[in-house]
Amino acid sequence: MIMRWRRGSRQHSVLAISALTVLAVCASPALAVEPSRPTDDTTILAKVPPHRDQAAARLRAEQTALSSDRSNLTLALSTARSAIEDGRSNADPRRYGQAQAALAPWWDQAEPPEEVRVLRAVISQAFHDFPAALADLDAILARSPDNAQARLSRAFVRMVTGDIEGAAGDCGALPERLSPIIAIVCTARADALSGKADEAYERLSRILTLGAGQQASMRQFAVAVLADMSAARGRQDDANRFFTEALREEKPDVSLIAAYADLLLDSGRPAEALSLLDGKGDADILILRRAIAGRKLGDPRLTQWSAVLNERFAAAAAGGVRVHLREEARFRLEVEGNAAGALSLAAANWKVQKEPPDARLLLECAIAAHMPSSARPALDFIERTGLRDARLTPFLVQLGKIN
Repeated sequence: MIMRWRRGSRQHSVLAISALTVLAVCASPALAVEPSRPTDDTTILAKVPPHRDQAAARLRAEQTALSSDRSNLTLALSTARSAIEDGRSNADPRRYGQAQAALAPWWDQAEPPEEVRVLRAVISQAFHDFPAALADLDAILARSPDNAQARLSRAFVRMVTGDIEGAAGDCGALPERLSPIIAIVCTARADALSGKADEAYERLSRILTLGAGQQASMRQFAVAVLADMSAARGRQDDANRFFTEALREEKPDVSLIAAYADLLLDSGRPAEALSLLDGKGDADILILRRAIAGRKLGDPRLTQWSAVLNERFAAAAAGGVRVHLREEARFRLEVEGNAAGALSLAAANWKVQKEPPDARLLLECAIAAHMPSSARPALDFIERTGLRDARLTPFLVQLGKIN
């Protein structure tokens, strides 16, 4: 099986970072934007950070070495991991295709080496092929229940697909040798998605205050989760503080930057969102947020940003790749004001992933399109899981579900 992509597709936000994406409200009138291309070579749509060149150079060196030694499993695994890390950090779907290519000799095997199978699951997850990812992870854990990476990956795939109870079970079964902060973050995320956000927040806050023995990357991961949980509890000042801290900890990945941009947009601070996004690259999820902020500010660059996104969405659709449904639905609603088109995309997206941003998107689109019955799947999910999220409250009020 060969999975193909086009540049217009957006890779799935990997593991916990997927839980940080917050949707912004669009209450302003429709604004149709005609696609166009820049006519001036001096026009800058986005700036590529210097560290990307360094990461790309390292990856190219590994790929070159692998091209003359295709059966070298150790080198193939290293190359795939480098590609996946860059793809996750920079929201670049090309890297997942390159990771798959590195594993090509083993990709279609029914029983590949366990390390290949773990990475195959991660790549399947990135392409939103969650059934394939779960099949590989289930097989790994049936044979090796102490495989920490597989256990953690399955926990977050289950969170993305709405199996919160199963995710909590995986978080609780993480091996003791794993860093305690990882297990606590995992459990906190699962609890926050099932109506226990306050307890989860306090537990995660306590371990972060201890600080000892925490790797910078793991601390950044945990602080980012705290930022999202703060926003879910309606504490925007705390969320702002935690996002600011997370961005200072290590080189932030694209999903973290996008999540903070969403908080700024939700807080009515589009100019700050644009400033944050400046120079952070041209990932779809960042251009989307530039376009949303640009629409609110009347920024003349909106036309170019919209043209880029429309081109990428069209290329993805032509290639049969639809992993960007959440982003396209937001674009149609918040930039173009096309509520009916956005609702169709949001409904299709809900069939694939069921995180709080996906619930919010479906509720918002159903209201905007004057089709409240279309929100029923998300409403049923919220009731079944006990999910409580302040970002959903305005839409639940409009739908008459809470006072």
